[in-house]
Amino acid sequence: MNTSGQLARQIPAASRASLRSAAARLLLHVVFLLIAVGCFAAYEHFKVTGHPDASLASLAAAGAFGFAPVRDLIRIVFRIEGKALHLVHALGGLVLAVLPFTGLVSGAPMLTRAAMAPFAIMGAAQAVMHQGHPRNPKQAAAMQRFAASLPEVAQFTSAKNLTSPENAARAVAVLSDLVAKAQALGQTELESDPRFQSALGQVSTRFGANLGLDAVDLALPKLATNPAAAGAVPELRRRLAAARGTIAQAGSR
Repeated sequence: MNTSGQLARQIPAASRASLRSAAARLLLHVVFLLIAVGCFAAYEHFKVTGHPDASLASLAAAGAFGFAPVRDLIRIVFRIEGKALHLVHALGGLVLAVLPFTGLVSGAPMLTRAAMAPFAIMGAAQAVMHQGHPRNPKQAAAMQRFAASLPEVAQFTSAKNLTSPENAARAVAVLSDLVAKAQALGQTELESDPRFQSALGQVSTRFGANLGLDAVDLALPKLATNPAAAGAVPELRRRLAAARGTIAQAGSR
């Protein structure tokens, strides 16, 4: 009887332990995927800003972390272990890392989504921690306008979206508008009251704004292929550089 009672108690305990283990593994893979997304955004950022070594390192990390959940599934289903599993992970990560070079994966949508994250996090933290002392209203409005325009940039990430003169003209207007809003956001950082500043807020603002401008940078070469819009690209590049300069100046204060 005692043996039977012990077995009855051990089975639910084993089931709970198995569920906890599965939940922990699932959470770990979610973290790995978030890291992979961050590394891919870093790859695009470093590629745009002319840092090839850092760009390739970020891409390799994105492939390694992005394939980790698939590796675990292969281990469970095919019962592959040891060196063979490491080889599968290396090859799978390499395949993922090569995808951006094939054109199957576009970086601008990823950058625009990644750029919105810091503003969302800052907004939530501000609402919880500083309810009685809101962020500088002018800067808060500039942040909101910039973040609201980010999704529009993703429309112009493929050449097929720029085939008509109308779409090209629309792209010029949207990209010009976003660059102007980034410039205004950087200017509010320079003018804002130090009481409303924090290290996290400053870093987050610069991070989100620069990723958004990276997305613009990726769209410009495609825009330049359309004769109806090619003439606007040099001026957009000049304004883009000016906006980056303002944001960098705000960050160096």
